[in-house]
Amino acid sequence: MSDRIRLTPAMRYLLLEIWQNGGAYPLDRNHKRTFEALEARDYIEHVTWGRWQITPLGEIVAKQLAKKGNR
Repeated sequence: MSDRIRLTPAMRYLLLEIWQNGGAYPLDRNHKRTFEALEARDYIEHVTWGRWQITPLGEIVAKQLAKKGNR
């Protein structure tokens, strides 16, 4: 099994943004699909109406992505 994290650029950006800011809201229908794709992977969760936050698994992935971005 590969250790590579397979996410689209939009998913990577959104996951890192939520990790850094503590939460986020979808801006439009396309953006909401990115949120739903991350939720399906258990990286983020829907907490209240329109608000999403990162899960413990999502935090681990975000940290790995941040490390790769600094190389």
